[in-house]
Amino acid sequence: MPIVFLLVILNAVLIQTHQIFFLATEFEIANRHLPTERLRVIIETDAGGDPDDEQSLVRFLLYSNEWDVEGIICNRARARDGENLNTARTGLEIVRRMVAAYGECHSNLIQHDSQYPAAERLLQRTVPGYSDTDDGVKLIIAAVDSPDPRPIWFMNWGTDHGAAPSCLKRALDQVLAERGPEGYSKFKSRLRISGDDRFDQHTTEFLPPFPIWVNTKGPELERQRWYRRFGPLSANAGGFDLARDALTDHGPLGALYPTNTDIPQKEGDTPQFLYLVPTGMNDPNQPNWGSWAGRYGRNENFSDRRVYWANQADDWHGTIHRENSLRRWSEDFQNDFRARLDWCVQKSSNANHPPIPVLNGVPGREIVSISASAGAMIKLVTTGTIDPDGDALEYSWSHYREAGTYLSEVSIPTPDASGLELEIPQNASGTAIHIILTVRDNGEPNLTRYRRVIVNVNKE
Repeated sequence: MPIVFLLVILNAVLIQTHQIFFLATEFEIANRHLPTERLRVIIETDAGGDPDDEQSLVRFLLYSNEWDVEGIICNRARARDGENLNTARTGLEIVRRMVAAYGECHSNLIQHDSQYPAAERLLQRTVPGYSDTDDGVKLIIAAVDSPDPRPIWFMNWGTDHGAAPSCLKRALDQVLAERGPEGYSKFKSRLRISGDDRFDQHTTEFLPPFPIWVNTKGPELERQRWYRRFGPLSANAGGFDLARDALTDHGPLGALYPTNTDIPQKEGDTPQFLYLVPTGMNDPNQPNWGSWAGRYGRNENFSDRRVYWANQADDWHGTIHRENSLRRWSEDFQNDFRARLDWCVQKSSNANHPPIPVLNGVPGREIVSISASAGAMIKLVTTGTIDPDGDALEYSWSHYREAGTYLSEVSIPTPDASGLELEIPQNASGTAIHIILTVRDNGEPNLTRYRRVIVNVNKE
């Protein structure tokens, strides 16, 4: 039996036998955020236009083990001459070519995670969304109408300059016309939006609003649109080298990463799904808490709706700027991408895998909320945490001040210890304090996972 599975079994035994204890009687686990169920996702791409869609698709396919991919809709019938250099010349052909390349890596990828879907399954769910077809519309309606109770996160990667109108807009048009307001409301309530707005009145006027819309592309601040900052902030983070880590000796999928974007490694659509990657510190239903795609606040133009965009600034390394909300994680997610590119060609024993943090006996990626009184001392323990490869682990605790409602700094007495004894400030009554545990291995490349603790301080 491979050592990775032996370690996971040992970890489960440790969790079952570990006795959790606290230093204060008022400290209790109240609830857990981020259910362990997998998210359902659909992407709509205008692959064949700006080559950054293909850049993002390389990364998306390497994270397809993290979600249930319900569909990939291709809405550009003809590739844009001059700008797009792919040898395939329709959006559908381009995406199918990339999924086929993923398929060539699949036998290797499943050695690292058995959740990677077969290429055949993805190809069955890759459809045209051109103006003269309704395949994309049918796919969306069938996915939303399925008996699966989980909502669908829909991501639109672009529908401009020759692409067809969004298939989600067309689906909503059809549902409203055929099912009336009540049926439309039921249908729309099953959707969550991560990405830009391409849905016209369905976003801005027609009720009910989407339950949540996280716009990962705007706003423009200091003459910079947010989606154009991903490449500059992350391209070389952690020493990532595109030629070494993707284009050369990393299999057919990495070799398809295009390099002719106006911004090196632009990947303007990548934040849409990085926002959803379950790392242990993010909850897609809480944009203000932060994720690998940055931190998002309410859009003041939609004060009555749950509409968010990248207008939040983080205090990090001596500066306060919205770029810090993404830059602070860039080394971690680029190393993670690099490792997954390794998985395309390396056996499990020759590649690195992220650690598996356990917090106060709770394994997995759940965010833990607790309650405590002001002045109480709480203890956070990581017994049971393992690294699948047996690598040494480094621990780091930090107060993510901007994500909570306690606006003063919380003292972290032993930030580099494996456990933490934390005194809740006396003046914190009625606030929420966000503590992030970061666990990093010493493998190559270093890989990181997190656990978020939300301390809800009782009102006096």
